[in-house]
Amino acid sequence: MKLLWRIVVPVACVALTGGAAVTWHFLEARATQRKLVEGAKACRVRAEQGEENAQYDLGRLYYQGKGVTQDYSQALSWYRKAAEQGNAKAQYGVGYMYYSGLGETQDYAQAFTWYRKAAEQGNAKAQYDLAFMYHEGKGVSRDLAEALNWCRKAADQGDVKAEYVLGITYFDGKEVPQDYTESFRWHRKAADQGYREAESNLGYLYYQGKGTWQDYAQAAYWYRKAASQGDDYARRALSSMGIPFSPLSKIILPVVFLFSVVLLLPLGKGFRSRQERIMIWGGLLGLLCVGLDVYGHFQFGTLLAFSAVNVFYLGRGILSGTFISILARIAWPGGFKVVLAAIGILFVGFNVYAALHYDLRHFGACPRAFYSTNGRLIGMAIAFAILRRGQREPTDETPNDNHGMASGALPLGM
Repeated sequence: MKLLWRIVVPVACVALTGGAAVTWHFLEARATQRKLVEGAKACRVRAEQGEENAQYDLGRLYYQGKGVTQDYSQALSWYRKAAEQGNAKAQYGVGYMYYSGLGETQDYAQAFTWYRKAAEQGNAKAQYDLAFMYHEGKGVSRDLAEALNWCRKAADQGDVKAEYVLGITYFDGKEVPQDYTESFRWHRKAADQGYREAESNLGYLYYQGKGTWQDYAQAAYWYRKAASQGDDYARRALSSMGIPFSPLSKIILPVVFLFSVVLLLPLGKGFRSRQERIMIWGGLLGLLCVGLDVYGHFQFGTLLAFSAVNVFYLGRGILSGTFISILARIAWPGGFKVVLAAIGILFVGFNVYAALHYDLRHFGACPRAFYSTNGRLIGMAIAFAILRRGQREPTDETPNDNHGMASGALPLGM
């Protein structure tokens, strides 16, 4: 019986909780619907009194089916009443209904007429759609100059589609002189508003260095944003994306690799001295640095967050800084104090400069330089501090006073 109660009580609690939640959502939905119906009734009263904003709002309620039964004919009727009083939103609504064939037979000429009325009053959506009709020759003779003119008017007001179209237009250079800088500017505006295609194209512009500096971190960042919204091209670009080797890196990486292999030569002889151990650690770190650069070249696009990109540059900087410190220790064993002081001054100076120029964080190369430089300085400081501490301790190369003599024995010849 006790076992039965242990089963029944939790099940009953879960059922009661679930039932209460369903009931709450049902009552909340009914209350919301009641408010919409009451709002629609109040809106109708004002609309029938000739208030243009109420007429537009009632048309929108009929279009969306909120508080009233969805009815495109009624939506068009109330839009038209407000439009005839000069309401720009309603004029755009009438144009859209005619263009889409909702509530009335599709009529591009009527759509163009109403779009034009709304566009001349500064309605950005109407300006963009008017530009499209001029471009496609729907309801009006095709006129690319007028299309560009109205598209620019809409873009200047922040219409995201118009911004994107201008970016494409300047990139292609078919209807205007090709201008990658202008293409980048308009793509960036649209991407900042979350427009998926603009985000994907912006990633491409950063990756190719067209209209802006070449920045693979920024390219990956914008590709990720587009991919998160389902853009297939951005996903494919990320999967194949890497950091191309610069001409300088093509020289440095083989040199570092070969030098690291040379440093590892004492590995086969054992760890007989501190110097050999330092050389082996240097060789391992050098190979790790090369491996991280190669990973970045082939798999950079797999870093799925911009924070991961920053960690990548910071980690690579720390490794390279540690490697540089070991090389410096081998080349200049007595320079610890001077080098540590120089690193401290550089670290403080660099971060003060970064703080004073915080606004530069918006430029893609700046965060990368910030994390890489700090990583190198931190890596160098830690490595030098450890090496200096180790130098102070007795080593296996320092003989004791009685080394080689048995306790109590006398040297030969005495």
